Amino acid sequence: MKYLIISDLHLSKPNKIPEIIINLAKEMKGIICAGDLTSKTVLEKLKEINKNLIVVKGNCDYLDLPEYLEFKIENKKIGVIHSNQFGRGNFEKIEEFANSKKLDVLIFGHTHQPLMEKKGNLLLINPGTLTGAVSGDGTKTEKTWVILEIGKEINAKINRL
Repeated sequence: MKYLIISDLHLSKPNKIPEIIINLAKEMKGIICAGDLTSKTVLEKLKEINKNLIVVKGNCDYLDLPEYLEFKIENKKIGVIHSNQFGRGNFEKIEEFANSKKLDVLIFGHTHQPLMEKKGNLLLINPGTLTGAVSGDGTKTEKTWVILEIGKEINAKINRL
């Protein structure tokens, strides 16, 4: 099963979602978003594109969304959080949180920098920012997303626009 993983869109209007993402999302089993959509219309557009939308609240979201979600895909335990709860880029706390939940995969955002790192049995995934939004610390960013494939094994790849 393939999932599109996105985060940190920081969009006020859905017409700014890249066309390649809309087309990819239609082909996927679902979309997993680690927050900072920042607009109800963007949330509604993502739901329209793919009904299987899993999304958490980011620090710039004023939407009624959960801060953390946990679910299973093919017996793999997946968690999704924006990660602002741990401070910007506090990977030690992020890893500690994931291990405390006994996750196989933790998907997070907030830094706007893509990251994929294996820590023992844990896979940490930050898809970066889909729209290239400038990071909170002023760092220039790329437009990135991740395709996650879960079957007997977990495969993921960071993609750039």
